[in-house]
Amino acid sequence: MSYINTDLLLTAPVDLTLLAQAMAPEHEDNCPVSCLQDSYFEGVGHRVVLEGFGPQGSYDTPEESINVLLDAVEQLPQALKPLWQACTQKTMDIGFRSDELSHSLTYPLCFGTLARMHILGIDLAITVY
Repeated sequence: MSYINTDLLLTAPVDLTLLAQAMAPEHEDNCPVSCLQDSYFEGVGHRVVLEGFGPQGSYDTPEESINVLLDAVEQLPQALKPLWQACTQKTMDIGFRSDELSHSLTYPLCFGTLARMHILGIDLAITVY
């Protein structure tokens, strides 16, 4: 098993495009966050998927990636905070790739990171592909 990346999944009844653009500006070189999806789905609402993605690619650990995404949320301009509050789903989804040669794999998340997630109302999910 190996770590792939961490996504921040956001769903809301309102358009989240401005939120996505603020957290992952396309015009900014070396931006540590990229926007993988900004869409509307009937019956679901507006959905944004962001990923911690640095200049060298995906971060080495979930902790690094999660903290980059949390930094982006915490640095949102005050004018965009209502969009963040409008999100009905806020989930950090840590992705792992499974393989046949599985062995024990541990990636700790420190209390400080978990506390930041709690304050921002972000759930945690783990996906194994």
